[in-house]
Order: sequence, then structure tokens, then C-alpha cells
Amino acid sequence: MMNGLPLSYEQALEEWRRFEAYLVRERYAVRDPATGVPLEQNLAQVLDRVSRQFIIPEVRGAILAGRITTATPFLMNGGNPYTRRKGFYSCYPLGYVEDSNEAIFQMEHDLGMIFLHCGGGGIDVSRLRPRGALVDNGQGVASGPVSFAKGFSQLSARISQGGKRRGALMIQADWDIPDIREFVSFKAEETGRYSGCNVSVNVTDERFWQDEGLLDFIAANIWKSGDPGLLFTKKSLDNTPVPRKYNPIFSNPCGEYLSTRETACNLLTVCLPRCLGGSRGGYLEAVFDNARLAALAGNEILDLGGFPPLARIRETTLLFRPIGVGCTGLQHAMNHHGVSYNDPEEAPKFAKATQLAVMLGSMQGSLDYASHCRGLGRDLEVREWRQDYVDKINSAALAFIEAHLDAPQTWIERATRIFDRVRHLGGLYNSVTTTQPPTGSTSQLMKVACTGIEPYYSLVQQRRVWNADSTWEEFTLVPLELCRATPEKLAWVEAQTAHHIAPLQQIRVIEACQAFNHTAVSKTINLPAEATVADIKELLCVARDSSLKGVTIFRDSSMPGVLRAGNRSASGLLGGPARPSSFSSCPICGMQTAKRSGGCSFCIGCGFSTC
Repeated sequence: MMNGLPLSYEQALEEWRRFEAYLVRERYAVRDPATGVPLEQNLAQVLDRVSRQFIIPEVRGAILAGRITTATPFLMNGGNPYTRRKGFYSCYPLGYVEDSNEAIFQMEHDLGMIFLHCGGGGIDVSRLRPRGALVDNGQGVASGPVSFAKGFSQLSARISQGGKRRGALMIQADWDIPDIREFVSFKAEETGRYSGCNVSVNVTDERFWQDEGLLDFIAANIWKSGDPGLLFTKKSLDNTPVPRKYNPIFSNPCGEYLSTRETACNLLTVCLPRCLGGSRGGYLEAVFDNARLAALAGNEILDLGGFPPLARIRETTLLFRPIGVGCTGLQHAMNHHGVSYNDPEEAPKFAKATQLAVMLGSMQGSLDYASHCRGLGRDLEVREWRQDYVDKINSAALAFIEAHLDAPQTWIERATRIFDRVRHLGGLYNSVTTTQPPTGSTSQLMKVACTGIEPYYSLVQQRRVWNADSTWEEFTLVPLELCRATPEKLAWVEAQTAHHIAPLQQIRVIEACQAFNHTAVSKTINLPAEATVADIKELLCVARDSSLKGVTIFRDSSMPGVLRAGNRSASGLLGGPARPSSFSSCPICGMQTAKRSGGCSFCIGCGFSTC
């Protein structure tokens, strides 16, 4: 092709449509109850079905236009007249597994119900007695928390949610439990066997960082398998509107929803590419308005029900009413406005402005939904917010607006009005309104090639999928917005793909989004295959000093997957970054640098390059 991509715009659009048809057929379509044959063939039909579940006309219009979308469970089950497993929610942090056989078996049952209803669970095994501890009045010994963690993982892998998606599970544990090394390493020791869960270590105090041996051990296992992640529970307690007494430290499977136990969070996504078209100020206004509509949609979903048959989860969720509005296509929006994801100043500023608009829009949506309910003769209860958090984030928002936004007075008045209302009420009608989900297939349904707040993984992505009829199918996906770009623009964007962006720059962008996020940002730092254990350890320390509430690091090729980078052209030109052959020390940050075959070096820590 003229600009080096392997597909023309028309071919690329057809490939995206083919992938959409696959996703609808295999995952989202309502099926004939007698034959199992899909009754929906495309996204328009799915959106028509789910949009009719909403009362507010603006919400219906935004969903039909693809400006906002719900999470996968609602796309599957919203308005489905045949399903008996009407689950609408993605995220269920269940908290501690208590130390009794009855509690362990009850947790297996509850997770099974959640998986069957298209959700993912999060549990914490810190309270289970360690391997070798006495049980049964001294007549036996405990098998330890890891033995049960393995069982929970296998349960998640076994339940396929009607063949549409696998169960999803996060298993947390405090860093100082006696069995922590076994917990950290059980996935890496048998790669692929315990694929039904993610694993994270709770960093509960600063003593964790003084245990160099454990830190080295964790970094080595991340290098092998991508697990464990780290969850910074103190940051979660300090940086959320949820009062500490409700212990908002428990995670969903992907680590982006850190909140109190047994609250199901329904995730919603603003499609940033659908907010483009004019000035940067117009873009932010569109983000604000669509985030407001997404919050309205999330509240409508809460009132539709759609919970698994676990009464306490329904009750706790409706008590707190959490919603998680995030966004997708951040780099697409950056490119549109001429901002490089690699720019250490402009990229975080753009991300922070976007996230501020998402946060304020979602908070306004919470206020507007309460007004909507009052118009129907129903009063919503206010959910308590921490006032010290309100004051802190209000001050941060005003300072950022004054320093960086065009037409700041409009935004200052808007933020002041919203936060003054929150102070007057003592909270908001939702315990939280924002998070940042990974948005994989929902983004791809909207033809967004850079999902969530991530950079493009590659300009050409080969996706290999397994069909229900036991055949493989492969798709070549390229960003539609780049199919007609000049070669110069394409080269500019390619220099910002995942493995060309220094990890520290990725953290800067995530931090910017975390600043105005009520829960956490789901983020994996992608490293090239040649990254070392020392590099990973250094990045863990960088994450410690950041505002992030959690971090996961994935080294390319550390485990098999279905996503791989493709070549930019049929002849293999510009297929990806050069593979380094040796390492030396970076003169800027001291981390190891990759020595390329041409003699120049590139630091995967700070981005310093002699190339």
C-alpha cells in the first residue's frame, strides 16, 4: 500500500467488520433457544437490543451512536429474553476467604455463580492458615492458602460462561503471609496450568521494600510469567472517596476496581475517537457530556438488577451504587490533536485533561440521575464521601484547570459547582463514578485499535481466535484512522507503539489518569522480551514512588498469547523495534540498556537513546 500498511482503507474496514461479526457470533449475540443459532449478526443489532433497556433518550442515542458502551456482560444479557443467567456486571471483589472449610466451600459456590453470570471475582487468601499449621484439634496439618488458590484458579478456568468467555479471577495476598514465596511463584512454576487467575501481592506497609530477597524473587517471577502484580493498599485507602471504614482495598480480576467487598461494579466506556472533530476544547466538552451519559446509563443498569443469585451482593451493591466510567482510544485522540504519546510533558497533560473531563462528567451524571429519579417520585440516598478526599481532588482539579485548559473559567465554574454540591450533600449518589477498565473486545467492537489508555501495541495486529466449531480464525487489524495517513504520519505514530515507549513514559501517562480516578487504573507495563529481572525490579520501585494504586508488568514472550505484532507491509518492512543483542548501563538513569546490532543503545527505563 502507498503508506506501508498491508491493507487499504477499504480492506481494513472489511477486516474490522469480519472481526465484529466473529465477536457478535461467538460472544454477544442472542441465540435461538431451540437451535443455539445466533439471532444477531452485527453490532448494530446488539446495540439496538441493549439501547431499548434504557429509559433516558439521550442514553439510548449515545449507545446507538457508539459514543458510550456498556461492559460485555450487559452487551450479552441486556434485553436477552431467553437467558436464565442475566448477569449485567463485570467486577465482583469478594474480599477475604475466611479460615474455615465452610467459608472456603461457600466462596467456591459464590465464585461459580458469578462466573456463570458473566462476571469476574476477586478474593484475598491472606487469612487462610499457612501450610503445615495444625488443624482438627491438632490431628492434622493445613495445606495452606496456595493449595486453595490453585483450586479457585481451576474453577475459573472450568466455567466458560456458556462458551462465550472464561471466568476471570484475581487472587490477592498480603506480602508478609508465611507462604508468600509459594504464592508468588505458583503460576510461574507451571506456566499455563493456572491460567484461570491473576495474582497480586498486597503491599500493606513500607517494610515490604526493605525485603530485598522477596523483591528480587517477585521480579524474577514477573519476568517468567507476568505475575504477580502489586496492589498498593495504602494508596487505595488514601485516594478514593470511599471512607476507610468500608475497607476499599479489594480488587476485581484486572485490578482497576479497588473498593469495598461484595460490591458489583458495572463498567462503562466513553469512546474518545467519537468525541473528536473540532478543537481540543470541543473534544473535552464532548468527553464530559458522554461521561455524564455513561454515568446515567450505569445508574439505570443498577436499577434494572441483573445480579447473580447472591442476595448480599445485590444488597451491598445497591447500598454503595458504584459505577466505573472509563474511556478508550486515548492515543487515537492524542494523534488527532498532534500530541505524541512519547512526549513527557504534553502526553500526561492531555491524558490528565481527558480524565478530568471523564471524572467531572461522571459526577455530574450522578447528580443528574438523582434529579431524574426525583422527577419520577423517587429519592436516591446519598453515599458518604470522604471530605478530605473531596477537598484534595477539588484543589487538584482547579489548579490543573487554571494552568493547562483553554477557557478555564467555564471549567472552574463547573468543577466548583459540582464539588460544592458534593460538600453540601456529604457525598454523591454513587460511592465512586470512575475507573479505567482494559476494554479489550468492547473497544474492538467500536473499531478502536488502541484500547483503553494504552498505546498501540503494533500498527498491525494479528489476532488468532478459536471458533466454537474447533477451528482457528485469524484477523489482520490495522488502525482505520491511519490507513490514509502520509508515510511521515505513520512513521511518527509507529515510533509511539508499545515497545518503542519507555516504561517510565507509560507510567507518566497512567499516573496522569490516576490523578482524577476514584478507584484505580488498569495498566500493564509492556516490556520487550529482552528486559531483565533487574529492569523489572527497578520499575516496581518506580511504581512505588508514583501515584499508581497497582502495577502489572508483562515481558513480551513470557507466556503464549493470541495477540502478536504484524509487519507493516506484506514484504515485512518496518515490522517492529530492532532486537537488542547485549546490555550496558544507561548514563542517565543507570538502568540496563539494550545494545542494538548497529552499535547504538536504547534504555528501556528512561528512554535515553544513542540510536
